[in-house]
Amino acid sequence: MANVFVPLNRFQSLITNLTGEEDEIYVAPNGVSSIMLSIQITNNSFQVQPVTIFIKSNRELPIPNFEGVFSSSFFLSGSTVLNGNYLGALDSASALLNLNKTFIKKEAAAYVSNLNNLAETPFTFTSSRFENYAVDAVDAIAYDIVNDKTIRTTKAAKAYYTKNGSNIIKNIYPEEYSSSLFVLDYVNNLAASVIKNQSVTGSDLTPTLNQTSFTQSFNTNFDVTSSFYSSSAFVIDNLINVIKNTIQAPSLVEQLPIQLVTNATIPPADSLSPIVSGKLVLEEGYGFVVSGSPDLTVVLSILESANE
Repeated sequence: MANVFVPLNRFQSLITNLTGEEDEIYVAPNGVSSIMLSIQITNNSFQVQPVTIFIKSNRELPIPNFEGVFSSSFFLSGSTVLNGNYLGALDSASALLNLNKTFIKKEAAAYVSNLNNLAETPFTFTSSRFENYAVDAVDAIAYDIVNDKTIRTTKAAKAYYTKNGSNIIKNIYPEEYSSSLFVLDYVNNLAASVIKNQSVTGSDLTPTLNQTSFTQSFNTNFDVTSSFYSSSAFVIDNLINVIKNTIQAPSLVEQLPIQLVTNATIPPADSLSPIVSGKLVLEEGYGFVVSGSPDLTVVLSILESANE
């Protein structure tokens, strides 16, 4: 429902003179979608005047931070660049993660389910949601570490947000917030044993399994040395933490504006009507910005509709 009182449909007209700066003429109120019915920009001077029009979301988007994890085109293990012989370690780790993808996602979801059952106030547990968190992380890391990229880890981290930068876990499933972080920690613990090509069960991080329907897979072709293992484990641990940090305390950047008109010219004592009626809709919070001379006057005609 709308956060402010707005009739189901409300017409509004705005008239304003520009200041010579980037003037945010109108911002769609919370709970409202606004349709631009007409826009007229009048040049009140005796000179040709340029005008630029854009829309901005007035929102900030999360940007995953890979500082200390990735440099140029290589992953880092401490201050060591993982290239040359170390690439074999990342290759085997990726292969073992892919081999155990189903095991990891099922075991991780069962782990969270068991924690939830022990909670004083358990939430309604949806296994598929936590399986998706786990498999998205595994898919992303397994791909990125052998392709010298961060693109899929970035995508996995941003998947916890809407396109407008709203944290889905905090705002839609707040009761699952802690558990969403726990599942990533547990994926990290499982991966630490899986990439050793050693049994998960009985390790310090995972002393017991939470389900028995899906078992760990091994590949006897891999001889994982301690140096290979430690470098891979360092990278995987840091990539998991990149995803977690993006959820918990993201680095935010302002969403870039979308330019509709750039330096269009308006003749002296003439007008410009750049938007076709009803073809521009602003979501709540989005702003309509016009940049031009103080000799320009903007007239907006808007239809506001309350979101239900």
